[in-house]
Amino acid sequence: MSDRLNSDCIYKCFEIFLLNSATQNPGAELLEHLSGVVSKSFSRRKNSRLIFVPIIAIGIAAALLAVVATLWAGVESDLAALERQKELVTTKLADQVNQVAADVAVIANGYASLLPGSVPGSKSSDYGEVRRFGETITAVFGMEQMLLVDRQGDLILDGDAAIARRYQWVRPLLADFFERVRDDRLRTTAGRQDNGSPVASRAEILRLEGRASITSISPVNFSGPDGTIEPQAQYFLIAFRFLDGIVLDELSREMGLKGARYARTLDATDGEVAFQVEASATGDPIGVIIWTPDLPGSRVIEKLTPYLCAAIAVIGGLFWLLVRRLNRSWKELRRSEQHAKELALLDVLTRLPNRDLFARRLDECSASTSSDIGIVVGFIDLDRFKAVNDSFGHAVGDELIIEAAARMNEVLHGRGTLARLGGDEFAVLLMLQQQDIAFHADVFEKIISEIRRPFSLRQSEITAYIGCSIGIASSTGRHCPPEELLRRADVALYQAKAKGRGCLVVYHAEIETAQRERERLVDELRTELSRIGAASLRNSDMGASSRPALEIHFQTIHRAGDESKVSGAEALVRWRHPRLGLLSPDRFIPLAESIGLIDELGEFILKQACLIGRSRLPNKTIAVNVSPRQLRNSRFADSVLAILRRAEFAPSCLELELTETALVDNPEQAKETLSQLRGEGVKIALDDFGTGYSSLSHLIHFGIDRIKIDRSFVRLLDTQSNGAAVAAAVTSLARNLGIETTAEGVETKGQRDFLVAIGCNDLQGFLFSRPVIAEELKAHEHETQVSRPTHEF
Repeated sequence: MSDRLNSDCIYKCFEIFLLNSATQNPGAELLEHLSGVVSKSFSRRKNSRLIFVPIIAIGIAAALLAVVATLWAGVESDLAALERQKELVTTKLADQVNQVAADVAVIANGYASLLPGSVPGSKSSDYGEVRRFGETITAVFGMEQMLLVDRQGDLILDGDAAIARRYQWVRPLLADFFERVRDDRLRTTAGRQDNGSPVASRAEILRLEGRASITSISPVNFSGPDGTIEPQAQYFLIAFRFLDGIVLDELSREMGLKGARYARTLDATDGEVAFQVEASATGDPIGVIIWTPDLPGSRVIEKLTPYLCAAIAVIGGLFWLLVRRLNRSWKELRRSEQHAKELALLDVLTRLPNRDLFARRLDECSASTSSDIGIVVGFIDLDRFKAVNDSFGHAVGDELIIEAAARMNEVLHGRGTLARLGGDEFAVLLMLQQQDIAFHADVFEKIISEIRRPFSLRQSEITAYIGCSIGIASSTGRHCPPEELLRRADVALYQAKAKGRGCLVVYHAEIETAQRERERLVDELRTELSRIGAASLRNSDMGASSRPALEIHFQTIHRAGDESKVSGAEALVRWRHPRLGLLSPDRFIPLAESIGLIDELGEFILKQACLIGRSRLPNKTIAVNVSPRQLRNSRFADSVLAILRRAEFAPSCLELELTETALVDNPEQAKETLSQLRGEGVKIALDDFGTGYSSLSHLIHFGIDRIKIDRSFVRLLDTQSNGAAVAAAVTSLARNLGIETTAEGVETKGQRDFLVAIGCNDLQGFLFSRPVIAEELKAHEHETQVSRPTHEF
């Protein structure tokens, strides 16, 4: 029976497991995808499996049926044998009770022949004979104890103190039984039963002295002068026999109970059977008879065990072959299923949720949030990742993606969902209390700080410097649909990248207006560059009415100590926009970089600067700014040299101004490009020195010809000593390394005098000249005037 219960439990557990597996399935679309993936694998094996399935199934079913039938027959036989033994014990025990009652009735008649008709007032010698009779008859009938009491239950023969004490112990236990026997005698008319015979003794099983015993009480019947039995008995005979003595011996001998023993509690060991002895009057358990049963079914099964083992071995072998074949198919199924899950819901590289799973979780959060719960979505784009990926290969790029994802996960620390949307784009989903939603920017600020730290890749062979731009959108409750929330985060990210990257932007309504204006400006810039490119292909100049809207302005550079002498000029691009007026580079240069037109725009600026410089400032240095994206182009050096040849401009008069960011993005390629240009005579200037990724090794490693002291340090010369210290240190360092220096943003005579005193080579600023168009360039050649400062790029 326990085996059947275990089988049912196992079946139920397996059924529950299948149900749970079904409910935890990521979705119906995933099941459809999996079914398509594995259907081909199963179709190839279907025919071969169908050949073996009927044969193996029939063989296993037949063998199992034979085994089960044999076991079932043996178990049923054992159960029937046990039931028969228990029934025989019950019957035999009842016979023992009846036998004790009959024996006590006979003994009571013997006592009646020795006792007088009434109890005398004092003892006499007649009681000595009665006592001897009792001792003899007790031993003959194998009783534990025989007691003679009067109608009130008092002991008659109380000469033995030990017997008296024993009776005092058992008297309360016999009281109920004694009263029933005495009352039955009184209720019986003239002391006779229905059949006319005298009232016989009664026997019951009850607990005495803590042991189960067969106890019998019989009235001692006296006959009157007329031979009738007196209705009220004067004496009663009490006798008891313990079950763990003669009774158990007789049961064991007559019924063949192997190892029969009596126990007060159920302590049967394995292989033993227990028979519970109950009190006749109350049915309470008072003891247990335990023996080792005779199980014919087990003997049969034991003889059949070798044959059963052989059958099971054959069945097991067939089943093993079947399982082995099916296991291969199952492993293929599991691999296909796992791969399908990864493709469907997880990013294979980072093991993060992919775009689909992120969208599902956002939908779930949006559907389950209440009015006091806010949803925050952040889009993260890694800056300068493409440069690392293109320079060192996709393996390094993948390692960088993994490391970046790990850092972002550490910042989140399980407080939200981080997903990889594709490439170098990530997304974060946070659910915050309404009062905490204003602090979500702290999390994204930490992410920006973590991504800014250098990455050690390829076992510390490569150190990569990147950053990230983040766009954030938030909503409360269901006020904003998930699709709109994603769109807003994307708009905010676009704005963050337009602001120069490495920052975060929180969506607000004004961004939409700025975004639309930006998109319009991008279209207009693309159109303008297309017009310029078309005119260049025709090798024709635009007429006065259709001249380029992109103009090249020049700010002259003057020799320190002799400011009337112009040593060169810096070319600065401006866009004369028909709607917005004259635009500075910071309005459209980032746009050109984001849409991939910076190379085309840079070539136009360089070409115009060389043409104008040759005609307006012959043999003077023309400085042109170069974007980091231009320097990452492997054809940049060839393009510059080609422009110089077509413009017939001397390479020694060209100075390319770079920021240290351009050198950090791809140092090896930057070094190769700059070496090629310097080999042709082009000079390299390091712009904004001290404000970016400053490293003294750059000055030597990349062969820098000039350092430009940033205007932020020059501006401090009149107000703080720190500015003077920095300017003096940079000038001294450059002089010791044989590098020339140019100070930008010189606006006052005090700044000029200090820079000349510390040995700065060249000066540039509004004190000498404002940026002017090409036609006005010579007019400012010998003028030095202080102009009101304005912001210039």
